[in-house]
Amino acid sequence: MSKLQLRFCLGLIPLVFVSNMQLTAAQEESLENKIDTILSNWNSTDTPGAAVAYFHGGQMVFKKSYGLANLEHGIAWTTDTVSDLGSVSKQFIGFAMALLAEQGHLTLDDDIRLHLKELPDFGETITIRHLFNHTSRLREIYNTLFMVNRKPGDIIFQEDAQTLVKNQARLQFSPGSQYLYNNTEYMLLADIIEAITDQEFHTWMAENIFVPLGMLDTHIMPRQGQVIPRVASSYVRDSEGHFTQRYDNSTIQGAGGIYSTVEDIAKWAFNFSSNKVGTRHTIETMTQSGFLTNGESLNYGLGIGVNTIGKVVQWSHGGSSAGYRSFLLYLPEHDRGYAFITNTPSNGMPVAGLTEAFLGDVIEPPKPSESAAAPDENPVVALENASIYTGRYLSDELEAFYTINLDDGKLNLSHRWLGSYGMDYLGNDEFDLNGTGGSISFVRNDEDEIVGFVQDNGRTIGVEFRRIDQ
Repeated sequence: MSKLQLRFCLGLIPLVFVSNMQLTAAQEESLENKIDTILSNWNSTDTPGAAVAYFHGGQMVFKKSYGLANLEHGIAWTTDTVSDLGSVSKQFIGFAMALLAEQGHLTLDDDIRLHLKELPDFGETITIRHLFNHTSRLREIYNTLFMVNRKPGDIIFQEDAQTLVKNQARLQFSPGSQYLYNNTEYMLLADIIEAITDQEFHTWMAENIFVPLGMLDTHIMPRQGQVIPRVASSYVRDSEGHFTQRYDNSTIQGAGGIYSTVEDIAKWAFNFSSNKVGTRHTIETMTQSGFLTNGESLNYGLGIGVNTIGKVVQWSHGGSSAGYRSFLLYLPEHDRGYAFITNTPSNGMPVAGLTEAFLGDVIEPPKPSESAAAPDENPVVALENASIYTGRYLSDELEAFYTINLDDGKLNLSHRWLGSYGMDYLGNDEFDLNGTGGSISFVRNDEDEIVGFVQDNGRTIGVEFRRIDQ
């Protein structure tokens, strides 16, 4: 019986493939039992599902799927179910740019305006390498658009990245001096590839990377509502515990937008050592860590994390888009790794368990600290006259409004879609925004009056708001 016939007969039964060159029958059973336990939350006929693949020495050692790809129609996950990879996509454009650099079409130290001439001159050079290293100081597209009433699930077009950059008043910090994870940068990288190759990004990637590697189930979504064969639907739990669909209406490329399977991701990882596409130098370029201007290593290459933990080199990246989650971990010195994808975040991410099960013999678990240090928390300061901060504030750059009001003696910052956040006073006109990881610092004029504030929300730094009424 052929593998295709066997698979047809199995129907909805998850497919397992184990290379006899890698595992004995006893080892196979032990490994499968471990993975079944780790992924037990996904192993159901009425919940979203997942797939996992473990590979070693250029061969697939283990693969298995769990749960449902589509709840409405009871469609089971298989190991060739397609799922949105989210930011795991970033390493693909890193490899593409390394390949183009090796072919002499560009250098990573090119000024991005050499290839995207319509972008504004901010007075400092932003290079292709800055974009890859998340050090360009351009604004992050998701956070910025959310500040102007765009909601998760609203469509984001590829051209929105350049529009955002053209409207940016100033850079957030000196290029190369700070690391700030940023999807805008990777969207611009896709635009640069289109400018250099004179082809649409998704077409060039398919012709030069996906098809040559046999990744025939890997697609880039350039059009809203594009039909992708065998793609899983994505789900999140609502406040009552019910699964609801979470849609991905974005058509961004470079930062995300790649749909693939665990089988195709394994083929991608095989190329790290086989160099079927590109050369050893291409991989070395992609996995060379970037550095800040002060010499600090970023532990991040061209779209992929590059770390040495316990003397073991690890290349990895996670992804998140709508209800989709993904993770890829590869150990280049051992030519081993695994991929995991799921269509819900509600069961968490089983990365620690999968890493231990597949790679625990070469990766030492982190040793517990003998004395856990107390968290570095900003002390809250008593505020005597909170009313001086209330009023409406406008960002001319983003055309976004915020309102600050008093509720039972406590200041709140409100946005018509983002909701309301409590403000804890830290002293010197600075406030922490509860639960957001952000902060605002108020600005006074020569008469000591509050005339505006500057907001930092984690990924978007230095957004200036001016006071328009009290």
